Amino acid sequence: MKAIDFHGYGYRLIPSRFPSVEVYQGLVANDRFDALYEAEARTNPRLLSKEQLVASYGGDGSPRLQNWNHAPFRYINPEGSRFFPSTRPALELANDPQTALARAVRRREIFLGRTNESPIGIDMRMLKTPVSGRFADFTELPPDLDEQECRTAGSKVPETLAGAAFLAPERPQALCLAVTDNSSLGATIQTVHYRFEWNGSRISKLYAFTESGEEWDPAILSGGDQVIAA
Repeated sequence: MKAIDFHGYGYRLIPSRFPSVEVYQGLVANDRFDALYEAEARTNPRLLSKEQLVASYGGDGSPRLQNWNHAPFRYINPEGSRFFPSTRPALELANDPQTALARAVRRREIFLGRTNESPIGIDMRMLKTPVSGRFADFTELPPDLDEQECRTAGSKVPETLAGAAFLAPERPQALCLAVTDNSSLGATIQTVHYRFEWNGSRISKLYAFTESGEEWDPAILSGGDQVIAA
C-alpha cells in the first residue's frame, strides 16, 4: 500500500464553554465535588484506561495520556469515522485551521439538523496537535466516495501505519489525517475560541474570539485561499 510520512500539525474543533467551567459546577454543592470525581474515576472508561496506561508507563507525562489525545480513542463514536468502523477508533485532523473549521461547521450542521435544533449559538475551541507518523496515502481517492467505498479502503490499512491521509470532502484541496495510533500525537494545545451561529437550518455566521473579533459567513471556508489564521 502506498504510504506517506507526515510531520506537522493537525487541527480540530471541539465544543467548549468559554470561559471553561468545571463539569459539575452549578449542579451540586461544592463540598460534594470530591465524592463525585471519585465515583467518576471508578466508572469512566477514559479514566480507567488512562490509569492502566499510567501504570504501564510509570508516569502520566506522555502526550498520548493527555485528555485531548486519549479521550477520542476511549469514547467511541458508534458511527465510526470516514474510513474506519467504531471497532477501530480514529481521530480526524485537518492540516490547517480553515479546513478544520469547514469540517466542524458541516458536522455541527448535520447534528443540529438531525435534532431539529432551534436557533442557537455554539461555542467551539480549536485544538492544535503535533503529528508524526506514516500514513496510508488516500489522497488520490475522490473526496466524494460513498461510505462503503471509504470503509473498504480503510479495511486495507495495516496496523503498522498510524492511519490514513486523505483529502477533505468539505475542502477537496486540503489534506486531512485519520489517526488510528495515538502514539503519533504530540502534546495538544488550545488556540482560538469560536462561536457558531445556527439559524435553525444552517450555521450562518462564524465568530472568532480574537483581539480583532473576526466574523465570517461559513460559506467562504471551502475556498482555496487561506482566510483563517492559525
